[in-house]
Amino acid sequence: MKMLKMCLNWRVLLGLGALGVGTYAVAPDLALAVLPFLVLAICPLSMMFMMKGMQGNGGEDEGEQASQEAGASLNREEQLARLQAQQEALSDQISELEGTDSQTVVNREER
Repeated sequence: MKMLKMCLNWRVLLGLGALGVGTYAVAPDLALAVLPFLVLAICPLSMMFMMKGMQGNGGEDEGEQASQEAGASLNREEQLARLQAQQEALSDQISELEGTDSQTVVNREER
């Protein structure tokens, strides 16, 4: 039973159920003829909903996705510039500390 919950999309079941009830309300004689097709349609329609959900964009337009990607690349460029500035600052600190350490060693040797 748990396996069926994973494979069947509730929206598809609800939609096809409503279609079946509507068919029965409009043409009761046709409802029995349509029922096997509705049951067969459950699997492919559920699969289509699942594939759409796994695409990752969550139903966004391509334009919105492209603008987000452009913003992300700008964000990456800003991050890269910040990291480079931090690296330069750390390099300066290291060189200052190395200079201080060598002066300390020289001062100790003179004593």
